[in-house]
Amino acid sequence: MTKQRPVVVFIVLAALIGASGCAAGRAYRRGQEAARAGDWDAAVAHYTRAVQENPDSPEFKIGLERAMQSAAQEHISRARQLEEQDQLDAALLAYRRALELDPTNRLGASRAAELERQIRDRIEAARPRPRIEALRDQVRQGPAPLLNTRERLPRLTFTNSSVRDILSFIGNAAGITITYDQQFQDRAYTVELEDVTVEEALQQIMAANQMFYKVVNPRTIIVVNDRADKRQQYEELVIRVFYVSHADANELAQLLNTMMRVAQQPIAPIIMPNKTANTITVRSTRQVADIVERVIRANDRPRAEVVIDIQILEVNRARAKQFGLNLNAYAVGLMFSPEVAPPNTSAPPTGPPQSPPPFNLNTISQGVSTADFYLNVPTAVIRFLESDTHTKTIAKPQLRGAEGTKLTLNLGDDVPVLQTVFGAAAQGGFASIPQSSYTYRSVGVNVEVTPRVTYDGEIVLDLVIENSTLGGSIDVGGQSAPTFGTRKVTTRLRLREGESNLLAGLLRERDRRDLRGFPGVLRLPIFRQFLSDNDQAIEQTDIVMLLTPHIVRTHELTAEDLSPIFIGTQLNLGLGGPPPLIAPAGEEPAPSIGSSPSGITPVTPGVSPGGVPRSPVASDPGAQPVNRPAPPGTSPVPTAIAPIPDPPEPAAPAPAPPGTGTGAPTAPEVMPPGTTAPAPAGAEPGAPGAPPRDPAAPPMAAPGTGAAAQTPAQVILTVPGTTFQVGGGPYTVPVSINNAQRISLMTLTVTYNPAVLRVRNVQQGTFMVQGGVTATVTPRIDAAAGRVDIALTRTGDQVGASGAGFLAALLFDAVGPGSSIIQANGVASTPEGGAVALQFSPVTVTVR
Repeated sequence: MTKQRPVVVFIVLAALIGASGCAAGRAYRRGQEAARAGDWDAAVAHYTRAVQENPDSPEFKIGLERAMQSAAQEHISRARQLEEQDQLDAALLAYRRALELDPTNRLGASRAAELERQIRDRIEAARPRPRIEALRDQVRQGPAPLLNTRERLPRLTFTNSSVRDILSFIGNAAGITITYDQQFQDRAYTVELEDVTVEEALQQIMAANQMFYKVVNPRTIIVVNDRADKRQQYEELVIRVFYVSHADANELAQLLNTMMRVAQQPIAPIIMPNKTANTITVRSTRQVADIVERVIRANDRPRAEVVIDIQILEVNRARAKQFGLNLNAYAVGLMFSPEVAPPNTSAPPTGPPQSPPPFNLNTISQGVSTADFYLNVPTAVIRFLESDTHTKTIAKPQLRGAEGTKLTLNLGDDVPVLQTVFGAAAQGGFASIPQSSYTYRSVGVNVEVTPRVTYDGEIVLDLVIENSTLGGSIDVGGQSAPTFGTRKVTTRLRLREGESNLLAGLLRERDRRDLRGFPGVLRLPIFRQFLSDNDQAIEQTDIVMLLTPHIVRTHELTAEDLSPIFIGTQLNLGLGGPPPLIAPAGEEPAPSIGSSPSGITPVTPGVSPGGVPRSPVASDPGAQPVNRPAPPGTSPVPTAIAPIPDPPEPAAPAPAPPGTGTGAPTAPEVMPPGTTAPAPAGAEPGAPGAPPRDPAAPPMAAPGTGAAAQTPAQVILTVPGTTFQVGGGPYTVPVSINNAQRISLMTLTVTYNPAVLRVRNVQQGTFMVQGGVTATVTPRIDAAAGRVDIALTRTGDQVGASGAGFLAALLFDAVGPGSSIIQANGVASTPEGGAVALQFSPVTVTVR
């Protein structure tokens, strides 16, 4: 029976091995059948089982790899179909399944990240608005205004008139009673307004004369000189409490105090935060409170939130070999004790024998024998031990938190560490009483992550990874203290959403070799392996970490948050819109109405060709008010306006209203649409003594000829109104250009009526000095002929000036009554000498 046992064991082992091989082959065949049927998910499952049963078969591995690739492509195709059907959740699951099968598929990774963003946006959009937002909108609407200042005023023209008379006329036109402060100081003012509302007219007049007004009732306002004491007297104060949802109230209050403390501010706001309720209370004027609300709304945005998928793999491996002859002490001890025998124990000696007790010398007088000597011999052990330990630790935590918040992960143990301090029994005494306390230190894998979501949709991670181990104990001041082994990494990563980053290389390897034996024998090549004690140990520890961040919630920014906040001037704060631009950049001129079928626009002397911008005329219905300064930082290029023909010679103007005299306002010219500005009395065409007209402007080149391959640059003359006064001025007429391309040399000729106008001076513009290039302007004025020749050259230029800007400015004096057409003509070239197409438009002025 005993002889048959090895045979039975061999048969059982063979049966198990055969069953394992049959199971692997059966799973592989089922995988092949599923692959032929097109069921790639089932094929992956069967191939995976076959590889697990037989991991050394290359045929099984190739089949599994091919099935995983095919299954990934099938899931991506399915995800595309679901995406077209707007089934985003199912499509996202399909993309994720494809990534599990083929992690290197970048198309699936990018589409999965995009679908996650779309689903997140839809969820946020479908989320009901908080009640606090509805209440804020309700409060923001406020009560209806007392005074309706949106009514349009007729055209107004006042020359050296008192502000009181101007405001009185506006009040009569709008049905408003205008009163004045007791200390109101009147002054003379010249203004020309057209197509403006009552509010716009009041704002322009008040800002130009350092005044402000306050609405008393629906039909009355009071006008006051703008001084600090008057602002404190008339400005209404308001207290508002702002409830902050996401930002820190103290930080926000500090920001507001810095931004709202304006020098020379008549009424400084008081801003106080409440940390407990997370609110900010403001006491200020209504205009400043509106600005504070807008700033708080722009800064009180929710923090973005992220989810970080962490996969940690820690592998520990220890290999040890102990072989050879091991003597416990590698020493022989001899002791002489003639009277008392030393204690006889079974424990092997670990050091030299103890000293024997004292004895009487008479004892050795009787003789010494070998029985009086005791020998301590070490024990011998022959070891042949080899060990191999493999430990693997896997953790897959998921951390979620808001940006700027530290996320901590500890995987390991907390080890107590003893701390001892010495204190005195009484105050001032000697510190001799020990006082012990314990602190705990985390041992293992410690991860600290501080995420931040950029406004471009990327994720910045401040990462600290520490792998610590508990070492041996050391003696510190008579106390045993533990030691710790630490490997620490501190870095910053910038990842896209869903992008994985692998952190590896935290490898720790310890190789220890001990060799003990007889002197001389340790160096013998063969005998040292058997007659010596060999102790070898290798310890390896490696950590691999995979980080994958995902954005759960974004900053939820809106277009309002990105737009600038216009708060008025330093002396007059108030929430308003952007300052109006004279000419928006890149605006194309409107096409001409009524162009000839051939595409060639006929040109009449004194009339701008269709589609060519010209200076706005005050008599045009809907034209912008003239004599308005350009806002800071804007390009003063006028907006393209459709041309109109020269006005016919009208009858004499109506007489002034009764009661007006020197310094009184000129009667406002209220004109119905379609009428033109009147000409001086007696100015009839061809009458004797009438000033001669300008020579006819040369016809423009037809579109498509010459350098028509490029869009022509428009040279524009802008006049400060269409009416000049004899003896007034000087009147500045800027010459600007729009849509220019690489102009290096330009020659302009400006003609006018010398009996009506006279050029005093020509000033250089800023267009030709782009890029810091030195530009020269050479003007030649022929007052008798009514002609100015201007040569503009960029010295040493290889690039040319492009875009829009000022070419020059002409200073005109009005010398006689009549009308004049100011016409410009000229040529331009690039640095290479190529021609640049130009378009010109004349303007007409009337001198009274």
